[in-house]
Amino acid sequence: MKTKQVQPTLYGGPTSPFARMTKIYGEVLGANFTYEQIDIYSAEFIDQFNPLRQIPTMVADDMAIFDSRTIFEYFENSTGHKTNKTDFQQATRISLALGMTDACLQYRMEMMLPEDERNVARISKLKARMGRCVEQLEAWADLITEGEIRLEQIVIACALEYLDFRYTSGWRRDCTALDAWVQVFSERTDMQQTRPVG
Repeated sequence: MKTKQVQPTLYGGPTSPFARMTKIYGEVLGANFTYEQIDIYSAEFIDQFNPLRQIPTMVADDMAIFDSRTIFEYFENSTGHKTNKTDFQQATRISLALGMTDACLQYRMEMMLPEDERNVARISKLKARMGRCVEQLEAWADLITEGEIRLEQIVIACALEYLDFRYTSGWRRDCTALDAWVQVFSERTDMQQTRPVG
């Protein structure tokens, strides 16, 4: 039976890029919620809210909300604010960054396997996918970096720092515009406080 929550709670983890994005966005919008860091591998209680047992998962009253995109919308609806205008190109850039983050997460899962169990072809495809994504984001750097903070920037900055954390920081050599921007953006307090560790 689901437990009624006094205050909306966002469950995340110490290294989850998607939980990081949602937490920062909720705080930027001024949403009313608490954040609880969990070990998703042992957090069986989360199954009653999210059968996928994935983070981020938001629990508000007796309602569970999961998937970062849905949580972004929840924060916008609950606060009456949103940082992005209806702009399909901007939404596409967000989708690309989320897809790149997912590819990096899949790469991480492959690399955690014993060496003789890793799918070399899959790893190669994931590396190529991440490379194409970051190159395209660099081509869009002027659009990404202009203006005030918004969801697009939060997602892309977290995605790029996740590449640093789980894959490589080599992208910075070729993507000089993104590199310069992320170095400044990452000085934000909310970015520093949520930086993945471990």
